[in-house]
Amino acid sequence: MGGVLALSPLPEAAFGGNHDLGFVSYRQGQFEQAFPLLRASAEGGDSKAQYLLATMYRLGLGVSPDEYEGFFWCLRAAKQGMVDAQYQLGLMYLEGEGVTEDEEQALEWLGIAADRGHPQAIQVLQYIYTREYDFGC
Repeated sequence: MGGVLALSPLPEAAFGGNHDLGFVSYRQGQFEQAFPLLRASAEGGDSKAQYLLATMYRLGLGVSPDEYEGFFWCLRAAKQGMVDAQYQLGLMYLEGEGVTEDEEQALEWLGIAADRGHPQAIQVLQYIYTREYDFGC
């Protein structure tokens, strides 16, 4: 199912009140400076840092692109309840990015994100179910 992979920008609220240099550097596009700081925060369990680190690996921002590391960090953030990570993880399973393609896992993670009101997850699921169940005459 090519062409549905799209990264969600991290909501502005994710940066609110956090003066951590890693988050600020990321926001300012200083990815090489942000990477080691975010990695330390991600390893410490910070789900926002995990999500940003996943994005950095997936897009090659401040680090060589690595879809497997991107998947690893996205999974960690998703398991902690970060809705954008849950959506992205669903897409990664759907597309086989950094993981073996798995429609069941894709639908599970997209469903979790959709149940939590993620608009793109809802749209992707509507698209999948409309195509899967051709309601034509």
